[in-house]
Amino acid sequence: MSPRRLFLGREAYRRRRLGDATRVVAAVFALATLLPPIWLPQYFSFARGAVWLALSWGLTIAATALLHRALAQSPAPEDEDDA
Repeated sequence: MSPRRLFLGREAYRRRRLGDATRVVAAVFALATLLPPIWLPQYFSFARGAVWLALSWGLTIAATALLHRALAQSPAPEDEDDA
């Protein structure tokens, strides 16, 4: 039996954190999209609300695409342990 590694390598750690970020980014942007109109409904009514929704939706897509691209470009580690 080989001894278990105590720490992950730098690349494996980076890949895991990028994966975590891609899971969390949608929830964070959903909160950023919904909370301001709830707090200030008079400011985000009608056209402003539609523009706010479209811009925040576009930013969510762009951020997720960038994180997925960074995740795809990072090299896969040779031996990824669950330490």
